[in-house]
Amino acid sequence: MSSKIVTIRDIALQVGVHHSTVSRALRRDRRLSGETIDRITAAAKALDYCPNPMLSALMAYRHQKSKKAFKSALGWITNYPTRDGWKQFEKTGYFRGAERRAESLGYQIDEVWLNEPGMTQRRATQVLLARNIQGLLFIPQPRSRAHLRLDWSKFSAVTFGHTMAIPVLHSVDSNHFRSMSTLMRQLKRLGYRRPGFACMPRIHESTDRKWLGAFTTYQALPINKQVPVFMKDPWTLAAFQKWYLRYRPDVVISHVEDVLSWMEAMGLKVPEDVGFALSAKHREFDPRCAGLDENSEVVGEQAVNVLVQMINRREVGIPETPISTQIEGKWVPGRTLRKMYL
Repeated sequence: MSSKIVTIRDIALQVGVHHSTVSRALRRDRRLSGETIDRITAAAKALDYCPNPMLSALMAYRHQKSKKAFKSALGWITNYPTRDGWKQFEKTGYFRGAERRAESLGYQIDEVWLNEPGMTQRRATQVLLARNIQGLLFIPQPRSRAHLRLDWSKFSAVTFGHTMAIPVLHSVDSNHFRSMSTLMRQLKRLGYRRPGFACMPRIHESTDRKWLGAFTTYQALPINKQVPVFMKDPWTLAAFQKWYLRYRPDVVISHVEDVLSWMEAMGLKVPEDVGFALSAKHREFDPRCAGLDENSEVVGEQAVNVLVQMINRREVGIPETPISTQIEGKWVPGRTLRKMYL
């Protein structure tokens, strides 16, 4: 093998095109035909072309030092029955973090609603391309195991969590298992021994069942009393009250404040009669509540980091080996818990 460093100009001579065309092809510029891109990338591979890492580092440094100019949009892809149906809980945190990070990198976030009247899969691809949207951020789907079809070869794409079953893309999410494990350790330190978990079935699925996995692991400790999980559909006060009166947990964990309101409506004093902790505490929730802040805004920021890196590397399509990035949460004390030590 020759020790000569292969350059873009060498590839251009080999293929018989201008060096700028080679540069665009290696960036997978969509203005070039697929045939041209394939021909040039094949030639680059045959010549054992490798980008200069020092030059790449220099360009990245210059980019960081320069004023961020608008590049293009990142698509915030929603698939809820209504346009604003996604605007709740962790998803609003994802958006705040994603928008902040995107702006710092010179991008803007454009919302694209896939349930727009007249929107088809083919039309969605056309809309995204017409709006110069190179990267797609898929928020958690309204239902788990969702299937979405676009011309994936045109885009870089990242999902939040694991509600999309097909295709399987790179994902960023909160570390739900470790978050629940942290919460259970805190309850143990406070002296709670009969923890109960109240979770909507669809949320159980959307967290890839990781909350329940961690909860049952810690509940199985010899010091704890077994309390069956409350997971009912429909999600009602009457069903919760029946469960609570039968099993009498000394602390209830849930992902929504409904449960706290239900316990207070039942005449229970929190935390004197029963404790309450959130498995996912968000900015909009009652500040009294103890629980796990799953750092939703950091999840949003990291999703943009992953996506922009993909765009810069010209990674498009469905990845051969999807990679999942998980963000750690943090414990937030609150007035809905007390020390149970004798």
